[in-house]
Amino acid sequence: MSTSPAGATLVSGTASFQFVRFTEDHVPAVKAFNSSLHNAGLQLTYLESPLGRHPRTESSPVYDESFLVLDGNEMCGGYHLKHQQFSVQGKIEDCGFLQFPVSKGLIEKSYRTVGILLPRDALRRSPMLLITGAGGVGQPLPRLLKASGWTTYEVPFFFKVVNSGAFLANLTFLRHRHKYRLLLDALRYSGIGWMGAQALRLFESRLDATVQNSVVPRFGDWTDAIWHSCQAEYSFSAVRDSRTLNTLFPPSEPRYIRLRFDRGSKTIGWALVLDTQMSGHKQFGSMRVGSIVDCLAAAKDVPAVVGAATAFLQKRNVDLIVSNQSGEKWCDALRRFGFRRGPSNSALCLSPKLSAAINASNESLTTFHINRGDGDVPTNL
Repeated sequence: MSTSPAGATLVSGTASFQFVRFTEDHVPAVKAFNSSLHNAGLQLTYLESPLGRHPRTESSPVYDESFLVLDGNEMCGGYHLKHQQFSVQGKIEDCGFLQFPVSKGLIEKSYRTVGILLPRDALRRSPMLLITGAGGVGQPLPRLLKASGWTTYEVPFFFKVVNSGAFLANLTFLRHRHKYRLLLDALRYSGIGWMGAQALRLFESRLDATVQNSVVPRFGDWTDAIWHSCQAEYSFSAVRDSRTLNTLFPPSEPRYIRLRFDRGSKTIGWALVLDTQMSGHKQFGSMRVGSIVDCLAAAKDVPAVVGAATAFLQKRNVDLIVSNQSGEKWCDALRRFGFRRGPSNSALCLSPKLSAAINASNESLTTFHINRGDGDVPTNL
């Protein structure tokens, strides 16, 4: 994997901004930039270490780079670029994730053009570029990219209510409005919400009784066998072998729960899930939220994997289970096990070169495999 030279000067209007690779010498400027954002009331923090979450080594399949935009000696923007391998129509390609593009234009009008320059600079360094998340397709960055010739999609969001009482009590984005709060409380205290949730479960698919799950401490060789056996089924997917997964989801991180699913002597798939007690979360309030973050299986085994992962989280007494999945097989399996689709804050944006390589269309994501495990990993779950 390689990038173009680190330094570049771009002119916008009457201002000249220099793009440089983040080094230790820039740490004071980054801290001053973060302070200016915080003083303006923004809850944003640019990572203050040039090493990133995944430092570059000779053996690492994933590594980060950080670039700053300088106006003289002052930082006025920056972004992270995560390098990772993807399977694009069966061919392994080096792609780049544009992450956390932020500019001082959020608080000072004179720097608004910096936000436009950030993806241009990233594209110069990594033409096969993508973005996930970004608040959803309707947010400014995805709209800007679409106008610039990128292809944008919504990555569907699904949720399953396990504890209806906790769910109705913690829908914070609705409860701040008086009329919705009264309705939610009526559903909660009357028992109608509970009865509705129970009725929906009557239509769920049955679990595959031949599948057993086990919690494992790390992704092993069995992960590689699954990846190589089903890679061709997905037109676009991050490489999901053991080396990559153990880098993205290190065994030293206790919050990641790795589930291995076996049918007899054969491993058919895996899922990485979280079980998180929220506190004052802007969407989930104080619910205990289970999440199916990442997963992989051949198409014929997807329902078994989704059902087993869901059952595992339900047995842990979570209040709600959520997942973002792009592929048609995965979305259909979630529906079969009682998930409902909700508003998504996750977009997938593909650069023109990457979109052309996939031969992507805006009609569907049927054979893509993109989920919450891609991009900036699940930092808010």
